[in-house]
Amino acid sequence: MEEKVNQNQNVDAVLSTVSDEYLRKKKRNKKITLSVILFFVLALSVVIITLSCVKTNLKPYFLSEPSNIEVYIGGTRQYSTAPTDENYDEFYNIYQKSFNSNILTALFTGKLGSYKIYEPDSLESFYSSSSSKTGMSNTLKDYLGDNYVHLQYGQDQQLYNADGSTYYSTRWSNRYNMQYKDVYFNITDTNADHELTFYFGAYYKGEDGKDYSPHIISITIRANTFQLYDYVTAE
Repeated sequence: MEEKVNQNQNVDAVLSTVSDEYLRKKKRNKKITLSVILFFVLALSVVIITLSCVKTNLKPYFLSEPSNIEVYIGGTRQYSTAPTDENYDEFYNIYQKSFNSNILTALFTGKLGSYKIYEPDSLESFYSSSSSKTGMSNTLKDYLGDNYVHLQYGQDQQLYNADGSTYYSTRWSNRYNMQYKDVYFNITDTNADHELTFYFGAYYKGEDGKDYSPHIISITIRANTFQLYDYVTAE
């Protein structure tokens, strides 16, 4: 009888030891799990903070420095500058910063390093006189409103897709690569990101070397043009 009692006590002791060991392992695994979760939360926080601080420029990469820039406020030319002017560098720096955005915002808006070139199915005139490539069409005026910037180039510029490939017009079965010398975009007096559309006076070169069918092709990004507006209106 006494031997049986001892056996039962031994079994209870073993079970107690196993139970204690199990509980210790469970606590240890729980601590490890919590540590891993905490590590990933901290790592994610660091990534988010870093991405919110690092800036990227959303302006289409191929849009180079123009030979002249005009700014219109209320439909009237308010400011004009060229690379040889005294205050040009200050203005151009503000112009460039208008397209800066933190990487986090760019990721959420789907604009990080990407853009789509939009060419309407029906041809929309860019110039009021297509033959001389001067003036603004009524359609372009309606798109821009009263506050806008005009970028002027002295030489033919080439349109490129976001992946670096040459853009070919969809209107002529991808036969012609499109070029431009004039670009417009709208600006606002609100200090916040907004949709900004570049309007290109796009045309193609014929075999005779002449420019044909100048029409509107556009690219839309996000930007904050308030500092640009403020700089010009404070002059």
